[in-house]
Amino acid sequence: MSTTQSPLSLSTAMKFHILALLLVLLISKFSLLNGCHDDERIALLSFKSFLTDPSDRLSSWQGHNCCSWQGILCSDSFNVITVTLRNPNPNGFIRSTDSELFSTTNSKSTAINGTISPSLFTLQYIRYLDLSFNNFQFSKIPIGLANLSSLTYLNLSNAMLRDSITTQLANLTSLRLLDLSCSFMIADISSTSYSLSSLRTSIQSTSSHISNGNVSSMNLNWLRGMHNLMVLRLSGVDLSKASQLLTNWAEPISALSNLRVLRLSNCGISGQVPIDQFLNLTHLSILSMDFNFLTSPIPIQLVNLTSLSILDLTSSHLQGLISELPHLKQLYLGANQNLSIDLASMFAVPWPHLQILFIQATNVIGSIPTSIANITSLTHFYAPSKIPAQIGELQNGRYLSFSGNKLFGPIPPSFCPVNNAHLMNLDLSNNSLFGTIPSSLGNCKSLISLNLGLNSFTGNIPNELQWAKTLSSLQLHDNHLDGPFPRFIRHLQNLEFLNLRNNRFTGKIPRFIGKLQNLRIVVLKSNSFNESIPEEITKLQKVQVIDFSNNKLSGPIPYKLSGLKTLRNRPKDNIMLGYVISFAYTGVELELVSKGMVHQLEVVFTYTSGIDLSRNSLTGNIPVEIGILHGLYMLNLSHNGLFGEIPRTIAKMRGLESLDLSFNYLSGEIPMALTSLDFLSYLNLSYNNLSGRIPTGMHFNTLYGDGSSYIGNTFLCVIPEGKICDNNNSSYFNPEMSDAENAREKLFFYGIVVIGYGVGFWGLFGSLYLMKEKCWNGYWKFIDMVAVRIVQLMGCK
Repeated sequence: MSTTQSPLSLSTAMKFHILALLLVLLISKFSLLNGCHDDERIALLSFKSFLTDPSDRLSSWQGHNCCSWQGILCSDSFNVITVTLRNPNPNGFIRSTDSELFSTTNSKSTAINGTISPSLFTLQYIRYLDLSFNNFQFSKIPIGLANLSSLTYLNLSNAMLRDSITTQLANLTSLRLLDLSCSFMIADISSTSYSLSSLRTSIQSTSSHISNGNVSSMNLNWLRGMHNLMVLRLSGVDLSKASQLLTNWAEPISALSNLRVLRLSNCGISGQVPIDQFLNLTHLSILSMDFNFLTSPIPIQLVNLTSLSILDLTSSHLQGLISELPHLKQLYLGANQNLSIDLASMFAVPWPHLQILFIQATNVIGSIPTSIANITSLTHFYAPSKIPAQIGELQNGRYLSFSGNKLFGPIPPSFCPVNNAHLMNLDLSNNSLFGTIPSSLGNCKSLISLNLGLNSFTGNIPNELQWAKTLSSLQLHDNHLDGPFPRFIRHLQNLEFLNLRNNRFTGKIPRFIGKLQNLRIVVLKSNSFNESIPEEITKLQKVQVIDFSNNKLSGPIPYKLSGLKTLRNRPKDNIMLGYVISFAYTGVELELVSKGMVHQLEVVFTYTSGIDLSRNSLTGNIPVEIGILHGLYMLNLSHNGLFGEIPRTIAKMRGLESLDLSFNYLSGEIPMALTSLDFLSYLNLSYNNLSGRIPTGMHFNTLYGDGSSYIGNTFLCVIPEGKICDNNNSSYFNPEMSDAENAREKLFFYGIVVIGYGVGFWGLFGSLYLMKEKCWNGYWKFIDMVAVRIVQLMGCK
């Protein structure tokens, strides 16, 4: 028997469902308006109160809806599950030749500073926490982390923490990624040495680590129980005592069966590679143990880790031989001088997946086998050895570097096959290569950087290089190349860095150089270029450094300088030029004479600037318009034939730190306005025809008080102690005169005076004695009159 619902009951049921739906929507709307739970919002605000935020990254942390705050993510139930405050712009650094750190950027710091508030660890639902690359001022790793048992991602890397890891992390058994690194790799040229006589560089290493905190661990037992861990990064964590005191120090790692990435770089690990423990890591894909003290051969058992694709053992004091590891995609073994690598044996078996091979500064046995050209996946190859012709045939080779490896002989004529569209960076610098530059290099049409400097190449530069239209950096310095200025360069419109220093080029500098609008550095130093400097050079809007020194140039300096826009304003950024030239650092070698010394700059920033026209035969006046170059750091016009006065407009060059106008024919006074150049730390005006007083000022007086800046200016006068410098009685400044010479001159002067008085006295009295008595009376009357006059004058004073 069926029953039929009345229309009334259906209407009531429908109203109930609609009412329930509205209630749900109202609750949802209310929740959205209020955001996260009050206790979690209060905890986050308390966490914020312990921090300073120079870049206002936490400016959105206000109001009730904390789920909408920057760096915060909530679950469907409005619980905070993600806090990600990683510094978005961590500073980049490079270590210079004097081991000082230079920042690759000059942007405002975005690091959060302070300490981590305990209130953060009341967020019991949090699963993702990233506080990396901030500054927690060497505070300890918080013990409250143990409360966050739901964490699957924890990144405290490079956050300026200082602590020893014991049990702070023991409860975090759900972790899949753990990053406690307190160091990161930077480009390092601190081991680059150079000789000012030979101008040869020697590069031993290309990277090092910089510490961002101080974290250590006596053992790794705290890793036990983290069976879900897939990524473990401990670079820079001090494990030296663990590896020294414990035979099986890596045993806790062997239990991490799901591990894919293991980074133990720069940990102070000594002894052997713990291969027995690593063999249990059957899913391991990346292993980094670079910059340690392993002092052992590479274990042959590594071949059994078939899942391994990236192995980095750079600068780890390895020794012995290396066997085949054909499953690898990337292999880094550089800077291990005691490691022997037999390339013929190594590539006796195929390496079908190899993309990057870095074996510089190792003991390579034999030459590179021609079979390496069959590795079509190889894109980056850095190795010391002879250059086989087939190396240029790598189908995907992009970065080839053989710099500083004692290579001898010519570049193979067929080095770069036709229509090579892959090679972007070729560095063969600082070797003993000779012969002519092969025209086949023009086939490498994707070249961004070509460095053949510091070799013994002869002949002309092949015109075929004009087809490498993407070239940004062309370094051919310190060879024996000759001929006129290469005309094909007019086609390289992307060129930013041109270095032809120390060759045998002749003829005039062409006018088309002014059309290379991307040119930043042009170095033609120490050649035999002649005639005048083309006025078109002033159209280079981006140029930072012009070095035409030590040539045979004549005529005046171009006077319309307003086109040098980059030199008119001191740049605010602080970017390394190598990164400007290309997306990858290609290296820029620049020799710059500044402050009376030759400087080898392996690091060139966008603020590096200078004009060096010294040691030529330039004539005429120094352009008055030079004063508009406010961003110029160095100006060297010495050893020319310039005349006229020093322009007073130089005082407007507020960025000038080095000024050399010595060995010219400049005349007139030194402008008083020069005393306003607060950054000026080197001044040389010696051997000119300057006259008048040397200006004085609080800063200016500190510049070469010994007078070496003014030697050879006969009519310059100074105001040393006890001397007067005016139009009637000038004390001419001669700093070359030694104290002994002054003493001899004074002795000679007093001797002449004594002789003069003696001759005058006896001559006078002798003649009076022979004359009559009335002459005596006249003489004494004259003496009385002079005495009375002297007394009257003294009384007036």
